[in-house]
Amino acid sequence: MEAAEVKDLIDETHERERAKRKAPGGRHGESGEEGGHGVKTSTAIYISILAAVLAVVSVAGSNAGKDLMASAIEASDSFAYYQSKTQRQISLRLAADEIELLSAGMPADAQAKALQRTAEYRQAADRMETEEGKNSRKDLLAKAKAAEMRRDHAAAQDPYFDFAEGMLQLAIVLASVFAITDKGFILWTSRALAAIGLLMAADGFTLILPLPFL
Repeated sequence: MEAAEVKDLIDETHERERAKRKAPGGRHGESGEEGGHGVKTSTAIYISILAAVLAVVSVAGSNAGKDLMASAIEASDSFAYYQSKTQRQISLRLAADEIELLSAGMPADAQAKALQRTAEYRQAADRMETEEGKNSRKDLLAKAKAAEMRRDHAAAQDPYFDFAEGMLQLAIVLASVFAITDKGFILWTSRALAAIGLLMAADGFTLILPLPFL
């Protein structure tokens, strides 16, 4: 529910109340009007607060969804690069072993060159494992695992924000209905839904109390 929709609900409520006061049999008298105006003001403030909280929850839910997608892509890319490095490393070591075996029957000069090439291949394979700042296998694996952790955290947050957003929207709608009907149970239902929405939003930010159905 957007801010403009909330404003429309409040304005519509005010218009209906004015029409009811002007209609025959409507509420008259200064005390009645003052009491009605007080209820209207408190309801409008309540709806506005819920709308502000809803906006925050909406942004948080949107950010969680974006983090989920971005982290999933980063983890996939890092693992793909890690696997590519691994295959390259294996290929270098296999080539080094093969050259070393073949060099046994070579003349001395050729054997020396072959062993030198073997050493170069093995050094290149070792550099792929731990070379700092060069996207080594170690660095890529760490990046992939960190991205996976961010992805899992965002995936855990997202349903809480969705649930909280739904509860807050229902609370706003019921508060608007109360402003029109003056039925107390509708207001208390709205407050109960708002409380559930706030708790779900807080749990979405902190993940203190994981819920099994989310």
